[in-house]
Amino acid sequence: MKRDTRIVASLGRGALSDLTAARQADLLELRLDLMEDDPLSILEAVKKVAKVPIIATVRWQAEGGQFKGSEGERLELLIRASAFADYIDVELRCGLLGKLLKTVERPIIASYHNFSRTPALEELRAILGEMKNTGAEIAKIAATPLRLQDNLEILQLLLEADMPLCVIAMGRLGRHLRAVAPLYGSVLTYGYVSQPTAPGQMSVSQLKQAFELLAGE
Repeated sequence: MKRDTRIVASLGRGALSDLTAARQADLLELRLDLMEDDPLSILEAVKKVAKVPIIATVRWQAEGGQFKGSEGERLELLIRASAFADYIDVELRCGLLGKLLKTVERPIIASYHNFSRTPALEELRAILGEMKNTGAEIAKIAATPLRLQDNLEILQLLLEADMPLCVIAMGRLGRHLRAVAPLYGSVLTYGYVSQPTAPGQMSVSQLKQAFELLAGE
């Protein structure tokens, strides 16, 4: 595994109670759209005790999120969250990315999630090109392999990437890539603590064990 790859513990419901178990992670992702109580209060509380950087996201419904408000409300929540988070994750094609890049002073992760398929390699290259052109700090592409060949194309994209890129292969066929992709340069890999926040997700402890086996850590 490349030394700059970082494990992200993805926290949603029960974020505060999961903090102790998330201590093995290098970063925390706060899925504010999954929180039933006041998400900003939870984010602020996590910030006070967290010893690692925090990614805040309010996932778009079109890409698997559960936020019930308007896009204007989601934008406002992300802007307010930037006061406590170290990174903001927002979807490439939702319409908010440009506004956030101009408004917040935190690095932006431009993300793309496809729960039905993995785009062909040329389409993946185009998506990554769009992300690079936005000026985002990190590109994140999560897709769903329908065949083993899809995993190879995801890895090929990693090998070609000319900006920091995180790739995620969701579902059963892509589960192993959560541990393998860092060997090819994925800068982030996401795990859960008590409850998965995406299909095929490994736990943080499973990722740590996999890295020890694969990279001799």
